[in-house]
Amino acid sequence: MKYLIAAVLLLISMNSFSQKTYYTTDGKNRITEAEANKILSEQVEKISKVMGKQVYGNLTITNTETKKDSIISRITFTINYNKPEKSKNSGQLSAYKNKEFIKFDLNTLANEKFNSEQLKGKPTIINFWFTGCAPCVDEMPVLNKIKEKYMDDFNFIAITYEKKEDVTSFLKKHPFKFQHLVDAKDFIDQLGIKTYPMNLFLDKNGVLKYIKGGIPYERMEGEELKMGEGNEFIKIIEKLR
Repeated sequence: MKYLIAAVLLLISMNSFSQKTYYTTDGKNRITEAEANKILSEQVEKISKVMGKQVYGNLTITNTETKKDSIISRITFTINYNKPEKSKNSGQLSAYKNKEFIKFDLNTLANEKFNSEQLKGKPTIINFWFTGCAPCVDEMPVLNKIKEKYMDDFNFIAITYEKKEDVTSFLKKHPFKFQHLVDAKDFIDQLGIKTYPMNLFLDKNGVLKYIKGGIPYERMEGEELKMGEGNEFIKIIEKLR
């Protein structure tokens, strides 16, 4: 019996050591930890040059799947325009998760007030962004496609701390078909949002159900990093509609 137990333990040990760890950005590709860090480093360097100032990158594991011979973790890359503080951003937002989202009354591009009560009755996606945020701009075409498909079932809101004039000028060159709420610095500070883009998903009762960064970039073998198709966001929308 002792020999049998020892053999079983040895087999388990051998299996665990034979498992390889991979990362994926889209559920299809497979990259190593070194490759994932290289991609993140390249994005940080690229965006820092475009912005003319240092930005910071985070690699976040959103899901892990264990198979017989491998461990596969799905990851997202997030760009932070301020040096990250330990869990400050996610901590403050997490306080609202599974609770009715904080009420707001913000300005539209038409100088009208938009109240959070107007969202009740439909699920909502709220996108936090600003005009100089490269990942924010990159995901806009994908968000526009999602809105086109689900516009009858969902509210699509975009919130920024920037002024109406700056947003209006930006939208002439970069179509972003959400309902825009501007000059929202106090509200954004109240939420503790420091990382962009940030996407929040509310159910039809205004309860915050999901907190996500930007749409994940994807990189297939032999190809350059590019914006994904938003499949993770679509799955959330399908759950909430």
